[in-house]
Amino acid sequence: MALKPHDSNDDVLAPASDFTPGYDLLSDILRFVQLSGEFVFTTELREGSNLHIQSNSAFLHVVQDGELSVELDGQAPLRLSSGDVLVLPHPVDYRFREIGAKHQLHPPLVVKEFGPGDTVLRHGEGETRARTISATFQFANQNNILPLLALLPDMIHIAKDADQSAVLIRDVAQFLIVETAAREPGAALMISRVIDILIIRSIRTWAKSLSPRQGWVGALQDARISRAVAALHQNPSREWSVDDLASVAGMSRSRFAQLFLMTVGEPPLRYLHKWRLATASDLLKRSSVAVGEIAHRVGYDSEAAFSRAYKAMYGVSPRDARST
Repeated sequence: MALKPHDSNDDVLAPASDFTPGYDLLSDILRFVQLSGEFVFTTELREGSNLHIQSNSAFLHVVQDGELSVELDGQAPLRLSSGDVLVLPHPVDYRFREIGAKHQLHPPLVVKEFGPGDTVLRHGEGETRARTISATFQFANQNNILPLLALLPDMIHIAKDADQSAVLIRDVAQFLIVETAAREPGAALMISRVIDILIIRSIRTWAKSLSPRQGWVGALQDARISRAVAALHQNPSREWSVDDLASVAGMSRSRFAQLFLMTVGEPPLRYLHKWRLATASDLLKRSSVAVGEIAHRVGYDSEAAFSRAYKAMYGVSPRDARST
């Protein structure tokens, strides 16, 4: 019989206290991809209008008024209405269409670049049929060895009636428009941070809505696996064994190993190996800590062993990675 993530027949043991209660696994994961908000603007679609977005940025759209469809190549159109939230976490070509008209009345408006001066994006003539509050953002560290972004779909849709998240995101997005128009000192930094908040809230809402799946999303959804992942995230230098992690999860060794593989997609110690090197990569880029000290912090007995493992994973030595 296949093991289910919340099988009531699991051997439940008392979890060990090797992690800090309340530890925020999602924040720890998002720290590695370096989320950064960019610009805010409004989009106004008039009858028969068609926007073709071609940009290297990711996007957040909150529908203020009306209805529109969003289209990506190879996917069925997604209909959005007032109050809906849409996140496009990967840079992709997509189209916004006003859906009230039977025919497209205007040639597509192709938009490739956005900047701080682009506060309103209009297309078409006559009355505005649909309006969005939109923002661009980036995941700066998309090539990290942990496949964090690969698990995000091309579109994250939060319907207005899904839960309170859509309402909260809409209200905060309205604040962004006010702050953008005011152009007061510190506005750029505030706008960037608020966009970050909206994206994190959107991803969290999306993750909670899913049926169990692999990767860090699966770890977030199962409290036992989440405890184990949090423990090794918090203490990567420890000489973890599968038995240790099973104890943290409050499970027998065999059931823990099977469930970890099913939810995260790889065995616990392989995940630990990748996390250690991802942590080291982050320290190399963000700090001036000596390479030998970084090796120690992530669980290697010697700088030489760490350097070999790092080069095998990333293709460059730690010292070369720091200099680039």
